Amino acid sequence: MAKFKFSLEALLNHRLHHEEVVQKELAVYGCRVRDEKATLMRIQQDKDKAYAEIHQKQLRGIAISEHIVYANFLEGLARNMVTQEEKIIDAEKQFAQKREELIEAVKKRKTIENLKEKGLAAYSKNLLKLDQDFLDEVAICRFHNETL
Repeated sequence: MAKFKFSLEALLNHRLHHEEVVQKELAVYGCRVRDEKATLMRIQQDKDKAYAEIHQKQLRGIAISEHIVYANFLEGLARNMVTQEEKIIDAEKQFAQKREELIEAVKKRKTIENLKEKGLAAYSKNLLKLDQDFLDEVAICRFHNETL
């Protein structure tokens, strides 16, 4: 009898390939989220460092012009933080969408794999039945020849 051939093998391979592509894209989005958060942390550290510097200078006495420079710098950092937080939210949304796409791709692949498993099980069952039928026929012939 011929070897088991799954008629949807090409579709299964396509689904596997698509799943791998989506996994790679998800990893890229995950890196982007991590990078955006790291950037926010650096901005926060710069802000903390600037606050510490201005505090030290205020204890020793600071000129108004220098205070204005620090205030403008801190205001710019605050705007950068807001912008960076928006970038993080956007990156996290894209990551979540890609994760959902991956979940959907896995479901589709598993559906085809289940069909393949069922087809293989039916093929194996049919093969066992054919083997059993052959053995039964051999036994009948042997019994028939012995009784003659």
